[in-house]
Amino acid sequence: MYETKANLILASASPRRRELLSRVGIKFSVIPSNFEEESLKSCGEVKPELYAQECAKVKAEKVMDLPDSGRDFWFLGVDTIVVIDDLILGKPKSKDEAREFLNRLSGRWHKVITGYYLYYRLKKERVFNVVESRVLIRKMSAEEIEAYINTDEPYDKAGGYAAQGIGAGLIEKIEGSYTNVVGLPLAELLSDMLRLGLIEPCKQG
Repeated sequence: MYETKANLILASASPRRRELLSRVGIKFSVIPSNFEEESLKSCGEVKPELYAQECAKVKAEKVMDLPDSGRDFWFLGVDTIVVIDDLILGKPKSKDEAREFLNRLSGRWHKVITGYYLYYRLKKERVFNVVESRVLIRKMSAEEIEAYINTDEPYDKAGGYAAQGIGAGLIEKIEGSYTNVVGLPLAELLSDMLRLGLIEPCKQG
């Protein structure tokens, strides 16, 4: 659907982000960032939107600093967080934490916020964006929560659930971008990439 007009590096190991970009025909390379999001939380109170934005920026910059990163490249850093009760829920580190997250989310609305950062090293051109969706998780029984945390799915997902996996059955409503909830707000990102000339629609014939 789109022709890629620039070299692009995705600073993320997320298979969901790779799939979404590939699905619309974008060509890119992957160099995962080793940045730990938790390190920013020690810096004191920070607004969730700024937190997601800063994490995305740092992820891209970590990859730019690697010796095999080319100069004539765009770098894309992305970070997705779940927010409820003014708390940022990251990826649960244990069954106890996953259980705590899901009990808090059960039967309630929460926000999913994704920040992304595009940076062109050669011209030092950069674009920030933050996209927010609202998600309602249906009321779950204790047995359902235990069954879900006994799968492998919650532990590499912000908030402890996956909208594109088994966790799809936990979601009652979504307001806003579905792909944002998956981990990459595709419509907004494509608009920025078209405006910047990174991609263009494929010509027929």
